[in-house]
Amino acid sequence: MSQFLNLLVAGLTSGAIYGIFGACLAVWFRVCNVLNLAVGDFAMFGAIGTAWLVQNAGLPFIAGIVVDLAGVGLAAWLFDWVVLHQAFDRGRGARGIVGVFFYTFGLSLVLEGVARAWFGTDVWGAPAIWPGPALSVLDFHVQRAGILVIAVAIVSGLALWAYLRFTVSGRAASACGESTFGARIIGTAVLAGLFGIVESPLSGFTYLSGPTISLIGTIAAGFASFRRPGRAVAIGLAIGVVESMLGGYVSSSYNDVLLYALLFGIIIFRPEVLGLGAEPA
Repeated sequence: MSQFLNLLVAGLTSGAIYGIFGACLAVWFRVCNVLNLAVGDFAMFGAIGTAWLVQNAGLPFIAGIVVDLAGVGLAAWLFDWVVLHQAFDRGRGARGIVGVFFYTFGLSLVLEGVARAWFGTDVWGAPAIWPGPALSVLDFHVQRAGILVIAVAIVSGLALWAYLRFTVSGRAASACGESTFGARIIGTAVLAGLFGIVESPLSGFTYLSGPTISLIGTIAAGFASFRRPGRAVAIGLAIGVVESMLGGYVSSSYNDVLLYALLFGIIIFRPEVLGLGAEPA
């Protein structure tokens, strides 16, 4: 029983990471038809920037979080105004999925370059928001940071779902996806940065951490049709648990292979399970 509980918590922790970045991508795509491949880099800057401000600049932890997230939001706003506003709203650049891909991929490369020049190649981790040893009950152990990661993912997913579904401004933001006008990436960029801060005590971040995070977020968002942030979190949690159980009970060497084979099988044979059925004519 203790092995099952430990695997369950480990799976929920990794699944929360999948899910929250999937939710960020789903919101971006839903409100403006932008698949932002730089979501992981915003998380990277949240984690590394806060660690640098606290350890090197000497700021208090809370002040470091505020300053860092303000910087993440400013970077997102500048990208929205300088690139997306000019390309979409004024029609001065390439449009469509290919154009958006290169815009956000280019942003990812720029952020990685800035991070390497500023922070170097070291592994960074922000201070733990909830410090202390792992919580233990008999043979069941869970890291405090892991509890926070799961909690932030669930709360954020529910909040985004409720905002987009039940509020006037949320419905208006969704409607913006038809014309790509309106607020695009600032709020979810800050959310990604905050989640990077919460997660970093578990795994640490380098300037190259962003693309991996973006990839796992894309998987969760894809299974939520890139439009349902609440479902992205739920699917991310489920994927993390299945991955953990396969590693614990089947094979730790091939759990990723088995997981993605299972996902591909669902896409091919039972897409309706995940809301991925054929598009209406």
